[in-house]
Amino acid sequence: MNQTTPQIDSTFVVFDANGTATPMPVTPDFWNELNQRFGDFSGRTLVSSFHFAEDWPTWECHPHGDEWIGLLDGDFEQHMDLPDGHDGPRQVRLNTPGEFVIVPRGVWHTAKIRAPSTALFVTPGEGTLTRTAEQIPAAATQKPACASMSPALSTLRLNQLNLVCRDIDATLAFYRALGLPIHEAPRGADGIRHARASLPDGVLLEFDNETLARVYNAGWRQHAADMHSQSRSVIGFMLATRADVDRHYAALIDAGYAGRQCPFDAFWGARYAIVADPDGRDIGLMSPLEAQRRSWPPMDSPEP
Repeated sequence: MNQTTPQIDSTFVVFDANGTATPMPVTPDFWNELNQRFGDFSGRTLVSSFHFAEDWPTWECHPHGDEWIGLLDGDFEQHMDLPDGHDGPRQVRLNTPGEFVIVPRGVWHTAKIRAPSTALFVTPGEGTLTRTAEQIPAAATQKPACASMSPALSTLRLNQLNLVCRDIDATLAFYRALGLPIHEAPRGADGIRHARASLPDGVLLEFDNETLARVYNAGWRQHAADMHSQSRSVIGFMLATRADVDRHYAALIDAGYAGRQCPFDAFWGARYAIVADPDGRDIGLMSPLEAQRRSWPPMDSPEP
């Protein structure tokens, strides 16, 4: 046998959105290397193999796609905290090599080990969330963890900061001088300008001109004459599902916080909303992007 042939237990593979495969040797610093090379893992899938002899110490959730898990050897149960009304199984036992389970997008899951096991994983890596066993009920018959936890402990993940620029060229020049690799989207006749820097920890720093801010944030249109009432930053949190955006927005409004942008289907393919914190900073709530929901040209967002 060719001894140089990569093995799945020592070399994982990353597929990008175009289907290009990148082998990644598993080293002691593998996860840091993966993060530095692929940032937020947007649009990428990780194919990996893991051996485990004990119950998983955490639950995890993949908001950007279904995860495929196939048994290579051993015996374990995959537990899934499915939403109410879902007709799929909450526990799947894998004890014959070749058996597999598909964990739906946005569903918290963990494994209970009956015998030391090895499994192959095909994982949509972007936005993966983890919680300790103490944070999520172990009984799969309880209400879904994401819905039963408070907003502060649900699938909320800080992933983005948008800066609204008075002079976007001057702003981009500053951050490039700072050393950030910035990619600007193609300019259109509509006057919209947008750029992005992907940071090593997976957080996105995004730059919008005022024309774009007025498209997606009704608060900018309402306070066009009062610059002091306009927040020049949007602190963005990712949620697992489109419905989560509506639920979080409604809960914050019911608690007395000011809505800046009611939930709507944004032109870039996400469900999106904005509320203001007590100091007037805009807080964005966004679902995963769905390519089939994108639209162009952008229309002004609905008024709150």
